[in-house]
Amino acid sequence: MTRLQPRSPLAMLRRTAAAVCLAWAGAAGLSVAMAQTPPALTLPPVLPPAETVMQVLSQLPQVRAASAGVPLAQARNQRLEAGPHDWVAKAGTNRRTERQGPSFSEADVALETGLRWPAKAAADRQLGATEIQLGELALADAWHEAARGLMAAWFDALRDMRTASVLQDQARLVTQQMASTERRVAAGEAATLERLAAQAEAARIDALAARAQGQLQVRLQTLERLYPGLPKPVDMAPTGSPAGTATSAAADFTAAEWASKILDDNHGLKLAQAKAQQARQQAQRTALERHGDPTVGVRASRERGGQERVLGVYVSIPLGSAGRRADAQAALAQAEMAEQELAQKRVRIEAEAWRTASVLEQTRHTRVQLQRAQRQIERSAQLQARAYTLGESPLADLLLARRNALEAQLAADSAALDEMQSHARLLLDSHSLWRAPGAHGH
Repeated sequence: MTRLQPRSPLAMLRRTAAAVCLAWAGAAGLSVAMAQTPPALTLPPVLPPAETVMQVLSQLPQVRAASAGVPLAQARNQRLEAGPHDWVAKAGTNRRTERQGPSFSEADVALETGLRWPAKAAADRQLGATEIQLGELALADAWHEAARGLMAAWFDALRDMRTASVLQDQARLVTQQMASTERRVAAGEAATLERLAAQAEAARIDALAARAQGQLQVRLQTLERLYPGLPKPVDMAPTGSPAGTATSAAADFTAAEWASKILDDNHGLKLAQAKAQQARQQAQRTALERHGDPTVGVRASRERGGQERVLGVYVSIPLGSAGRRADAQAALAQAEMAEQELAQKRVRIEAEAWRTASVLEQTRHTRVQLQRAQRQIERSAQLQARAYTLGESPLADLLLARRNALEAQLAADSAALDEMQSHARLLLDSHSLWRAPGAHGH
C-alpha cells in the first residue's frame, strides 16, 4: 500500500494551482491581451456594507492624523499670507551730562517693520495655496491607502474562512468513510491495514481542520483589532462567476482605459506632483531672497531735557551675500530632487495601475480553469468512492482521489476569491468604491 505523506493546505493549493494552470494553458493556449474588455464589474457580494466601511475608515488613526493635517495646512497658508515681518516697537532712555555743565534726561521711541517686495508676497500666496492642496491630497491618499489595507485584510480573512470551511467538510466526509471502513473490516471484507489507513487520514484531516480554524480565529481577532466596528466576514462558497450576471457600463472599458481612469484621479501621483510643485515654488521664493526686504520705521526723541525734539523716518536694506546665493542653490537642488522623485513615483504608479487594470481578466481565466478542473477531479473522486464501495478499488486509491479533490477545491475557491479581490481593487483604485468624503478631484 502506498504511504500517504501529510501535506499543508498551502502547499497543496500551490501545487494543484500550478499544475492545473499549466495544463489548461497548454491546452487552450491562454493569452490575455491588455486591450480585452473585462467582465461585468458589479459589486462583489462578499464585501462589507459601504456605510460601515466609511465609518470604520474615518476612525482609523492614520486617517484622523491626515485629517488634522488639513487645518495645519490652512494655518500655514495664513502664516504665509501674513508674511515674515512683525511690527517692532523700540524705546530707550539716557542721561546727558555736559562737562562742568548741567545734566539732562533724554528719551527716544521708534516703530519699524519689514516690507515684502510684491514678487515675494505673490510667491508666498502661491506657496500657501499649494500647502492647502497638499493637506487635502495627503488626506485623500491616507484614506485610499487605509481602504487598500482594509480590503486586503478582509479578503485574507475570507480565504482563511473558506479554507477552514472546506477542511471541516472534508473532515466530516473522512469520518463517514472511516465508519464505512470499520464496518467492512468487521464483516471481513477489508484488511485491518485499511482501517489503520482510514484512521490516519481522518487524523490528518482533523489536524488540518483544527489548524485552519485556529488561523481563522487569529485572523478574525486581528481584523477586529485593526478595524473596530467592521462586521465579521461571512463565508460564501464562490461558485460560477463571482462578479455575477448583471452588466454595467464599466464593462465597456478596456484594460488600457481602466488604467487611464485610475491614473486620471490618482491621489498618490497628485500628491507627488504637488510636492514637486511646492519644491519649485520654494526654489523661486528662495531666489527672491537674494534681494533682502527693506525695513522702514519712524523715530522720535526728546533731547537736552526737552529743549530739543527730533522726529524722523529711516529705511534699512540688507545687502545680498554669499549665504543668500547658497540658499538659492540649495533650494534649486531640492527642487530637482523632487522632480526626479516625481518621475520615479510616476513610473511606479503607472505600472501598478496597468497591473491592477489587467489582473482582473487574468484571475478570471485562472478561476474558470481551476473550477473546471475541480469539477472533473471531484467527479473522479466520486467514481473512486463508488468503486471502493463495490470492492473494485483499494482504499489507497480512494484516499488519494479525495486528497486531490480537496486540493482542487481549495485552489478553485482561492482563485474565485482572487478574482473578486482584483475586481474590488479595480473599483477602489478607480474611486468607484469607498471614495473619500469630499474627494472630487483636485
